[in-house]
Amino acid sequence: MNNNVVIQIENISKIYQMGKVKVPALAGIDLSIEKNTYTAIMGPSGSGKSTLLHILGCLDTPTEGVYYLDHEKVSDLSYNKLAEIRNNKIGFVFQVFNLLPNMNVLENVELPLMYAGVHKKERKQRASEVLERVGLDHRLKHKPQELSGGERQRTAIARALANNPSIILADEPTGNLDSTSGGSIMKIFSDLHEQGHTIIVVTHDNNIAKMTQRVIKLSDGKVVNS
Repeated sequence: MNNNVVIQIENISKIYQMGKVKVPALAGIDLSIEKNTYTAIMGPSGSGKSTLLHILGCLDTPTEGVYYLDHEKVSDLSYNKLAEIRNNKIGFVFQVFNLLPNMNVLENVELPLMYAGVHKKERKQRASEVLERVGLDHRLKHKPQELSGGERQRTAIARALANNPSIILADEPTGNLDSTSGGSIMKIFSDLHEQGHTIIVVTHDNNIAKMTQRVIKLSDGKVVNS
């Protein structure tokens, strides 16, 4: 394996059991992603984009196949070990923000640091620093419902950055935003890539895909163009 490869998957398949019916989501995918690259995953609804991203992010496990992350075989690790890897190496940004409504912006961003056992004082300092990076240092005490959609997504990005992960995975990060807010979010991703992060974004937007270095297209759970 090339030393510059951070993600390597071989013959990855995923089958979901829906009652008595087996539903294939991914069908034998081979793929490698190098460090500090910016990749888009595209395809029609039901093509397996989100399933693939969840496996890459260690949120789900494949039915078959092998996954290496930083040259470590992670496809058959325990749930607890996968959670540890997620918290240390991967930042996940979702379309629906997933912010806790009873916590303010600073507290939401502190969560991954809390799970990592970081001391309270350092936690607040690091959370404040990443919020400043995404332009939200003036909104630390606001609750999610007091923010615009763009500000909520920037909070989610800050939370993803809290543990300084090398890999950022984003699932339709601009799907719930207007074009102006979406443009500012994609500018943040471009800046993060320039700073050395490996970024993989699932999108249906060709304009977003054009901002990336590589486009992987899926259809019926298979890679049809990469």
